[in-house]
Amino acid sequence: MTQAVKFGVLSLSASSRTGDDAEYLRWHQLDHMPQQWEIPGMVLGQRWVSTPACRAERTVEDDRFTAVNHVVHYLWGEPLVQSIDDFFTLGAHLYEVGRFPHRLPGVFLGGFDLASMHAAPSALVTPDVVPFRPNRGMQLVVEYPGDGDGATTWRDDDVAAVLATDGVAGMWTFAPGSLRLDRFDTTGASAAVLYLDDDPVATAARLEPLHRARWARDGITPAFAAPFAAIRPWEWDRHGQPGAPVS
Repeated sequence: MTQAVKFGVLSLSASSRTGDDAEYLRWHQLDHMPQQWEIPGMVLGQRWVSTPACRAERTVEDDRFTAVNHVVHYLWGEPLVQSIDDFFTLGAHLYEVGRFPHRLPGVFLGGFDLASMHAAPSALVTPDVVPFRPNRGMQLVVEYPGDGDGATTWRDDDVAAVLATDGVAGMWTFAPGSLRLDRFDTTGASAAVLYLDDDPVATAARLEPLHRARWARDGITPAFAAPFAAIRPWEWDRHGQPGAPVS
């Protein structure tokens, strides 16, 4: 059984200046991300990419997040504190030995405490294993409480409505973390990752009225709500220009 997840890291990036991200994706998927598994607390790493259709279906994007085309999500367990330190140490070491040849413009790097796990009845699995199922994509929600303090919350009826939406396999929510605030975002953002079994664009359209109703009712300030498509290994050129069509 996979060890318990306690912490999530979300790394959001823009595309390269040329817009051709194929070599970066090849390196990250075949070299950089697999190397993270040498860290004892590493549980899972996934990445997704925005397509033109995904960008057109963004429910919300404030100025900070407009350029985002790539999302990487790392999930962590114990030994948590040491593993997060090792995460940054390993990155510096790989750079020193010439194994960090590509970088994309960073937009947001957040460290979050895992707040809740949910599985849709259609997924059949328990909530704790939802991220380990194959997915067609995800919807990322980044938001702030209206009073600017603490984490945003999801009422039981909000969660039920999301899980009943066609195409949603499950949802994990994350609260602002307190580790390595010298490196992670300190604006107090909360986040939710919605794992999708259907086309991300169509599912995001179905989810939009649910999100807007919750934000309005609870006075939540949304910063980003956007669908992303799953990476297809070995089809790096498919993602060379952000927004290669998803079939």
